[in-house]
Amino acid sequence: MTTCLIVNTDELAKQILACTSEKFTGRWDFEGSENQNRSLYFSEGLICGGSGIYPIRSWYRQLSRHCPQLMVNTTPDSLLTDPWTYDILAQKVKDRKISHEQMTIVVESYITEILFDLIQELEQHRYPSGLRLSQSRIPQDIMNSALVGIPADLAWSETIKFWQAWQEAGLIDVSPNLGVRILKVEELKQQTSALVYENLIALADGNQTFRDLAVKLNRNLLLLTKPILPYIRQGLIGLTEIGDLSLTCPSPVTPKPNEEKTQEVTEIGNTPLSLSSSSSALVACIDDSPVDILIMNQILTQAGYRFINIQNQENALLTLLSQKPDLIFLDLMMPIANGYEICAQIRRVPFFKNTPVIIVTGKDGVVDRARAKMVGSSGFLTKPIDREKVMKVLQMYLSSSKSSQSEEGIKSDRPPQKKGDSLLQNLKNLDSSELIQDVLKSSIKQKYS
Repeated sequence: MTTCLIVNTDELAKQILACTSEKFTGRWDFEGSENQNRSLYFSEGLICGGSGIYPIRSWYRQLSRHCPQLMVNTTPDSLLTDPWTYDILAQKVKDRKISHEQMTIVVESYITEILFDLIQELEQHRYPSGLRLSQSRIPQDIMNSALVGIPADLAWSETIKFWQAWQEAGLIDVSPNLGVRILKVEELKQQTSALVYENLIALADGNQTFRDLAVKLNRNLLLLTKPILPYIRQGLIGLTEIGDLSLTCPSPVTPKPNEEKTQEVTEIGNTPLSLSSSSSALVACIDDSPVDILIMNQILTQAGYRFINIQNQENALLTLLSQKPDLIFLDLMMPIANGYEICAQIRRVPFFKNTPVIIVTGKDGVVDRARAKMVGSSGFLTKPIDREKVMKVLQMYLSSSKSSQSEEGIKSDRPPQKKGDSLLQNLKNLDSSELIQDVLKSSIKQKYS
């Protein structure tokens, strides 16, 4: 093993080019003064993997954008454990679950993030005494031949181009690993249009980095971040540290030998779930954000609840009808249909008359609450999502929901019946399959009428 100190990007570039010319096979480990360790893996001068500051968050982001099918059929724990993820992806290519091109872009995107972070930190002189680089050689015959290799010099040149664009935009001190939060709500509201203000409030949920938001909104990272910079400079919006995601969800109880064992469900709706017990309450979350999904999944499964996520808004009602959750969390800001529209659809189904529907949003104004109430929402959960808020909602609404269902003759607080709802009223007497078919017809009719 050889060790050296990297004090600027020129020295890092020289090391990368040397690796390419020497066809280096092995591992690089970077160690900074802040204990933020990174690594890169090489195979004959090609970069075939690595690990960044927040590896789980980054892998989840790349797979959600480039290999969404893996998020449906495979549990996150089996995919997002570094460094075996590369071997698993290679096996998925061999099994024809994903294409070679998909794996290539996942690895390339992840490596670019690692190199970008290293460049930014060196340019900010964050390590005055140098960034320690340790190089360890690995025999070529033990490297997985199926791994994707990215030319190190090409990866470096592409990352440098993006870093230069980032600098030109005035973002040299803004890390894409940071999140945003509103510091001065009233001043921001006065200086922006209603639409811009609503968008900024939705972005500043405290749970997602700029990179996460770019994936969620399917936007270019630079084009997403640059317009927010003026508000940061004015002190209206602040930057906040956001740590890595944790996929380890320990069971809250240890089952006795005669108790029912934990069930593992490989696919329900749009994402895999871990069900704590068949007798625990089932909570659904309709949300298109991979990060919010993961946070909600972790909170609920650790608390012993069963969890189902629905990312496809078009199939939300069908999945709800087939799974019949005890409580529904519903994100307000989604691309195809917003939370108000979906909540109204849910309340038109008699089965969900007393099911709590909680709107999840970064907006918490009087108008928003009034509109949510009009479409039958039971309550609000304000972002950022955290354990205390979620548990408070569950304790409040699940107990009241059970009480409501046990009483006869209770009146629903959903909005007055509208024209066309009579068909759905007749669904009470249908079995599950007929119920789903008729709701589909009604949904399609409403969409295209």
